[in-house]
Amino acid sequence: MFLLENLTVARGNALMALNVTRTLKSGVVLLLEGPNGSGKTSFLRALAGLLKPASGKLDIPEFHWISAISVPPSVETPREYLAFHAALSGTIDTRKTDPFGVDTVLDTPFNRLSTGWRQRVKLTRLLQSQPPLWLLDEPSDGLDAKGMETLLSLIKSHTDSGGIAVIATHQPQLWPHAETMQFVGAA
Repeated sequence: MFLLENLTVARGNALMALNVTRTLKSGVVLLLEGPNGSGKTSFLRALAGLLKPASGKLDIPEFHWISAISVPPSVETPREYLAFHAALSGTIDTRKTDPFGVDTVLDTPFNRLSTGWRQRVKLTRLLQSQPPLWLLDEPSDGLDAKGMETLLSLIKSHTDSGGIAVIATHQPQLWPHAETMQFVGAA
């Protein structure tokens, strides 16, 4: 469970969210919906502590943050990327499963992987540890049908196990039973 109390998020002079008070309980998917530039990512960044809220209180548990920013094409390999992010979170890559199939490309430089494969590698970080809260910014970007099916299955498994997922998305139809929070644009 986590609590947002009178949370106001602004970017410069633009107001993204005003006095949001909400309790999210175990097992919930919260979708952040709205047009491009309406504040969904800024709100997620505030939850992740990457953007200081203008006011209000946050009481959130340990979390995974998956940004919408693509993994850039580089000579770094998925193996190195996953090891780096595991070290950042104080864990080691102890995945017992490979639902996104990234083990087949672990030693292929990112500059030889498609956008979809780079997204699959990024989402594999969700399996490296199990914090209760997932903050996901456009997690379905670049995924093919199989990747999308895997993502939906992982989120369902996470929430069925008592986890919480907060997802900024332009595809709300993927989560028809989720709670929603609408963003209309900067005020």
